[in-house]
Amino acid sequence: MPTKPTKPKTTKRPRRTTRRKKNARVSRIVLFTVGFILLLFFGLYGLNYLKQNASSNYLGKRLSATEVDNLIKGVDRSLTGAFFEAGISSKNIESKKVFNKEEGNLTWEYKDIKISPEKGVTSKKVKKILQDSVIEEYPVEYKFESGKNSLVTFIRINDITTHKIKFEFDKQIKSQATKEKPKKVAKTNQQKKVEKALTTKNTKKKEAANSKKEAITNAYPKSKIVIIVDDLGMNKKPIDQLLQIQAPITFAVLPNLPYSSYAAEKADKKGWDVILHMPMEPKESSGYTAVDAGDNALLVGLPKDAILTRLNNNLSSVPHVKGVNNHMGSKFMENSELTELILKDLKKKDLLFVDSKTSGQSKGYETALRLGMKTAQRDMFLDHSAKDSKHVKEQLRKLIEISKKKGYAVGICHPYPGTLKALSEMMPEINKEVEVVSISNIINSGNKLGRN
Repeated sequence: MPTKPTKPKTTKRPRRTTRRKKNARVSRIVLFTVGFILLLFFGLYGLNYLKQNASSNYLGKRLSATEVDNLIKGVDRSLTGAFFEAGISSKNIESKKVFNKEEGNLTWEYKDIKISPEKGVTSKKVKKILQDSVIEEYPVEYKFESGKNSLVTFIRINDITTHKIKFEFDKQIKSQATKEKPKKVAKTNQQKKVEKALTTKNTKKKEAANSKKEAITNAYPKSKIVIIVDDLGMNKKPIDQLLQIQAPITFAVLPNLPYSSYAAEKADKKGWDVILHMPMEPKESSGYTAVDAGDNALLVGLPKDAILTRLNNNLSSVPHVKGVNNHMGSKFMENSELTELILKDLKKKDLLFVDSKTSGQSKGYETALRLGMKTAQRDMFLDHSAKDSKHVKEQLRKLIEISKKKGYAVGICHPYPGTLKALSEMMPEINKEVEVVSISNIINSGNKLGRN
């Protein structure tokens, strides 16, 4: 009998091997996914870190000496704006040392600055303003070191340290502690009687004098005051705040800053005067160096044709200018020959000149009068860095009193927060007592008004 063919035996693969392969494949996928996520995370973190510490235009790029120099100048300008915003003025700068440093083929200016801010300026405020301006705007590396009552800021450009700025806040505490209350001395009954009699007598005299004064004052038109706001052009916010004030403020605009043209255009559109706030060389004793005055500043050591070139370049950079006043310039304005040089040029252009009187020995005003120019000079500075609005209001009242004595007065201030607050809050009161006018209104009404 034929036998049935037998089927070949098949061996079944164990399920364990298949599972192993599947598990290995899943593990590889998981590991790859986790690795990709980690790579993405650290990549984004690194990019964010670099973005915070350097501009993308400079990543991986070695800067030339010219590029480093231009960046340092830009940082200097931004620092000046940051100091103003924080309420720090030249009077708060304890010392400023400038050293020439050299590394390889690179030479640069290293600045070591010590600042003692006034009450109200905190470490937190300074740090935020520096981060929002200098650090945000420029490709710099930075480091903050906080002490008990101090803050040290280091700024580096392209692996070299360019600035060390130390803020010491302990003087605020010391000045507070040294204030002593006056001791009260007990007065005798006899002293009290004498004082009461004198007070009554003086009160009657004042009332009689005031009634006469009031009768005389009412017979004449209001006296005038001019309010010039210096240092405009670095930031947009204070410009917009000033434009809301109900009085013609005179805008003194710094040249070649991010919002210089914006400030001039907006002021001119409102019919307000625009003058060039011309950078000029200060004395080092003022706490600033020539570099701090800004690019294209007028320097005593420059040739005369270079001085005139700088003057005219700066004039052309700000639209609608009716004249000039000096930014810093305590050294330049004491030089009679150079002062006359620039004023003759301004006179040819029919531009007015306001002497900011940053030096008691300034030759600006007297030279302008001698040349027959349209001119005036500052009567008062209305603010002082971190002083609050109360101080500015007191200064404004003093300015009003000056104007009532001689018919007009010129006050200069800066776009500090306290100053802007004081001007805004006090303007209705000011408008009742005097007329606020632009600088050209005072000067154009006759040279005799310019005389103090």
